[in-house]
Amino acid sequence: MNIKLPLSYQEIVNELVNFTDLPRQEVEHRVWMQALGEGVVVQDAKHFGVTPHQYDNKMEQLYKEGYGLIIETMVFWASRERQLWIQEAIERIRLYAQKNGRAFDDLAILMLGDGTGNDSLELVRNGFKINYFDIPGSKTYDFATKRFAHYDLIGDRVNLISDYNSCLTSQYDIVLSFEVLEHLTDPVAAIRDINLMLKTYGIAIITEAFTAVSENFPTHLKSNLKFANQTPFLFLQNQMLMTWYNQKSYFNFKPMEFVKQEKISMKDFISLLGDPKIIKLYLRTRIKKLWAFGS
Repeated sequence: MNIKLPLSYQEIVNELVNFTDLPRQEVEHRVWMQALGEGVVVQDAKHFGVTPHQYDNKMEQLYKEGYGLIIETMVFWASRERQLWIQEAIERIRLYAQKNGRAFDDLAILMLGDGTGNDSLELVRNGFKINYFDIPGSKTYDFATKRFAHYDLIGDRVNLISDYNSCLTSQYDIVLSFEVLEHLTDPVAAIRDINLMLKTYGIAIITEAFTAVSENFPTHLKSNLKFANQTPFLFLQNQMLMTWYNQKSYFNFKPMEFVKQEKISMKDFISLLGDPKIIKLYLRTRIKKLWAFGS
């Protein structure tokens, strides 16, 4: 299957021109600014009157009508560090298939919040079928849909989902969600939903950026800073045990893998704390809470 994902400046520009209504000159300028570190989402936030790091109807409008997140995602995905996430995820999915005696295209995979569709396309290129969900009616959803249609994937290799609640039926072997939780007003509820999406012993492959609340990321919510360094424990509380995380990448713990259990025991909690990096996160969080309580 001849799917080519854009990695160079010109390839990214061409993809954006082909599948959005933006004029080439504007695309070239905004892609170049993003590559130089001048965040285009910051400009979108100003345009829509968003209060950085606070979710309201203006931020919702940014998600639906803005192009900044599309451009930011396309530029970031072209980096070697970002591509490692999906390559590591593919290896984990292959391992899951082998352990369970399953063919690749027999797996039920949900791409939850895949935005521009790059990770979905990479999975399809590697022989998987996927179910894609993002905000229906948004510029991002439309952009990804046009890309899938361009490769004639819809209905064959890609199933577009517009009803979020239809996912909550324990039907998926794998759920992938990269850099979504930090944007949500209730990430704990989203984690509970991931549990509902998965079959028992299915896997969730996750990244998050709870700590990245800075000027360049105005859509990352300040209210989620309290969840920093807690992700393994948030999933454990929702019946999903961390069984693997990427130790090769510059991005520590990206991605992480969680397996849905029939039930969670104290033994699972102890095994999680048996990892020196995990217990370091746990102790850091406990100390911060004690410090806040005492101040």
